[in-house]
Amino acid sequence: MRGDLQQAKTGSAIQRGMGKLAALFPHLRWNYSVVIVLALAAIVVTAVQSYRSIDRKLTEVALSRRIAVAQLAAATLSEKFGRLVDIAFLLSTRPRVRELVAEGKWVEASEFVREVPRELPIIERLFLADVKGTLMADVPELPGMRGVNFSERDWYQGVRRDWRPYVSAVYKRTAAPQLNVFAVAVPIKDAAGGVSGILVLQVRPEVLFDLMTEIEIEPKGFFFIIDSKEQIAYHSKHLSAQEIANLSETAIVRKLRGGKDSVEIGFDPAIREESISAHADVPGYGWGVVTQQPARASLGLAARDQQLKLLLTAYGVILLLSIAAIYSVARIVIQRTQAGEDRRMRAELEAANLLLRESEAKYRNLFDNMLEGFAYCRMLFENSKPQDFVYVNVNRAFEQLTGLKNVVGKKVTEVIHGIRESNPELFEIYGGVVRTGEPASFETFVDPLGRWFSVSAYRTEEGHFVAVFDNITERKRAEEGIRQLNVELEQRVVDRTRQLEATNKELEAFSYSVSHDLRSPLRAIDGFSRILMEDYGDKLDDEGRRLFGVIRDGSRKMGQLIDDLLEFSRLGRKQLSPSEINMKRMVEEVLGEMQAGSERRAKLTLGALPSVCGDVTLIKQAWTNLLDNAIKFSGKREQPVIEVSGHADGAENVYCVKDNGAGFDMQYYDKLFGVFQRLHSAEEFDGTGVGLAIVQRVVARHGGRVWAEGKVNEGAAFYFTLPKGGSA
Repeated sequence: MRGDLQQAKTGSAIQRGMGKLAALFPHLRWNYSVVIVLALAAIVVTAVQSYRSIDRKLTEVALSRRIAVAQLAAATLSEKFGRLVDIAFLLSTRPRVRELVAEGKWVEASEFVREVPRELPIIERLFLADVKGTLMADVPELPGMRGVNFSERDWYQGVRRDWRPYVSAVYKRTAAPQLNVFAVAVPIKDAAGGVSGILVLQVRPEVLFDLMTEIEIEPKGFFFIIDSKEQIAYHSKHLSAQEIANLSETAIVRKLRGGKDSVEIGFDPAIREESISAHADVPGYGWGVVTQQPARASLGLAARDQQLKLLLTAYGVILLLSIAAIYSVARIVIQRTQAGEDRRMRAELEAANLLLRESEAKYRNLFDNMLEGFAYCRMLFENSKPQDFVYVNVNRAFEQLTGLKNVVGKKVTEVIHGIRESNPELFEIYGGVVRTGEPASFETFVDPLGRWFSVSAYRTEEGHFVAVFDNITERKRAEEGIRQLNVELEQRVVDRTRQLEATNKELEAFSYSVSHDLRSPLRAIDGFSRILMEDYGDKLDDEGRRLFGVIRDGSRKMGQLIDDLLEFSRLGRKQLSPSEINMKRMVEEVLGEMQAGSERRAKLTLGALPSVCGDVTLIKQAWTNLLDNAIKFSGKREQPVIEVSGHADGAENVYCVKDNGAGFDMQYYDKLFGVFQRLHSAEEFDGTGVGLAIVQRVVARHGGRVWAEGKVNEGAAFYFTLPKGGSA
């Protein structure tokens, strides 16, 4: 400390001398300044390096004893722990103890170690515990302890980790009196090598560590021992302390945690002064030893400080003499260069004034030719509230945008009458910019001028503000026109929606009416035809009976056509109910329903069909129409073959139904999915011509596509896609 103080004083003297030279250097020529600075720097660098080297060596000598004492204490502590572990190991390997513990005779086993606390006073007590940490027998016996489980104790966790001897951290024991102890735990193994119990020795730290007070420590020095949980297990200055202090966050313990023996000088908050701290690790046990001594009581450091003080004094004298010589040389050089320096400064000042005038002219020209309107204003406050502001300067764009002329030096309320009433928030915004310094951007409508302005306001260094104006009246009018158009468009959409809803209701009523009106005569035709055949069939010849059959078949087809048309019209209005669909299972169900009771079955090849999310009823109807067409148009083949397959393609799944039937001519492809469009005659293949139109509408409702490929008498393939994520 004294050496550092002397070094600081000498450093202050050096700094004062350097300050005097620095005041002279601006008047010196550059080459002289460089020589002087380099010479002085060489002297200072040499002195500092020499001082640091000597200081480091003297400090190492003074502190070498401290680390040696800490290492000696750590070695002594390691030897004592080794003895305790050896004692515990010898007791746990006694043949009778091992046999009785293996048989569960804990009390009998404890009789063989009963004399140990009396023969070895450093052992407070010992006990036997099972492999789960439950105390089974103790010596000496304490009431209420047998049967208590100690599995949460550090000694059990440590020995249980790999069943090896373990020295625990310090803890307050459960039995009265509640003393601070640490435990040495060793496993008891049976004849087969398995662990059958645990032997635990309890030792009071002060009984064991008092023997270490013989270690020689310099005046006012002390040491303390830290256990594996970074707690103070023993302190040579505080022997009566009963509370277990945790030092996990102190600088000394953080050093120990790194596992390196070291020594350092630093401020100790416990004794409130600089101290020498040496710390050494106890190998193999996770404990550590720390020795401390106040720095002021160290004889080695006192000798070091005395030598450094003398060294600094010598360095200071040398440096002051050097500064005095340099100062004299500098004064001579200054007298020779002062006149020329004054002439150069006057020339530079004149040049700077010329540049300033040119810059002001350029700034004014730029300011006046800006497209945005600029107004430099001064805010007027009354009782900390903004009342008005005065125009200090404006550019031509401001006058053109606002139409205000000759406003400099005037208040805004004088220039624009009624501005306070029409725009009271304008004054609050400008006042906030001046008070807080935060810029503000806003749009405002100035009633007296009838215009909209976009304004950005900034505070200047003088505490005023600059407002940047842009006339946005036309844009605001355009936005208002767009808003009106949007309102009209929204109203038109609402009106159109209502019209569509009314039209849909009319179509639904019309469909119901058509269905009802057409079905009644069809049922009459079919019913009367059936009655005529039953009552007068024997009076008709073959041609008459054939004609009656044609009438009944026509009415049946007409009824089917009405059903298909109604189903087709409902598809556009039906609400989708999406759910996960197993497409393969659905195809198998549809084919099973179609071929139930049929004597002739088609050969089915069913490939992979990826699942999809969609309306079960509609998707099943699409599969039904496609598979029904495949069975119908391949029915004249000797062996009908139907192939159903599918695969994933990007964001959609593709499905295919292929048959080896009649096929179709691709030049009529555009008629394939139209209502009532048939590529084969009714005599050749029955049907209404609506099935494929229904398929197309179902797939379109789900956001997919439908297409087909075919050749006459070679079969056809119908494809459709469905989105992977479900219907749109």
